[in-house]
Amino acid sequence: MTFQTGDPGDPAEASVRELLSTYSTVLAELRRRDLIRTNDSPLGGLAETLALRTYGGTLAVNSAKSYDLITADGLRMQVKARRADRDDRRSQGFSAFRSWDFDTALFLLFDAADYSLVWAKLLTSEATQALGRRSEHTNSTTILTRQVATHGADVTAHLAGIYDALSDEDHPPTLSTSDAGTQGTSGASPRT
Repeated sequence: MTFQTGDPGDPAEASVRELLSTYSTVLAELRRRDLIRTNDSPLGGLAETLALRTYGGTLAVNSAKSYDLITADGLRMQVKARRADRDDRRSQGFSAFRSWDFDTALFLLFDAADYSLVWAKLLTSEATQALGRRSEHTNSTTILTRQVATHGADVTAHLAGIYDALSDEDHPPTLSTSDAGTQGTSGASPRT
């Protein structure tokens, strides 16, 4: 859905209160569709939903520290997502890691303008930790988008298919988390 200046519903014509009300309505509809679980920014919930629909399994409780999903393969998966402006050349990081009690990490990069999926990478916990930069001050490890872009298994095509089919009742087969590479860009293939 796009708006032209002056069209009914054009965000540029709305008051701040109308914009926030619309945002609340959008979040409520995303929750009704079981795409997100909280009223926080929808990016994390969307990424977790894509991971769940791709790898199967069960979402962890929101308070789980180290992982977001137990996959159908029984692996603990950490899911990290970031929106980035393609024209912004500054370093952009995923949210910090504070523990390493997971088996695989799924990183998703979305375009800031339209939420399109730019890439998705699956890495082992060990490969993820090797990419990070530790900060004792925050007791965390930071990983930049540019670091992840060239590592792990490229699962973009399959996740993009799941993303495109979110409204459909039928879902493509799940991927195996055993395809989490430690380097290179070899793709993971769907299980059939």
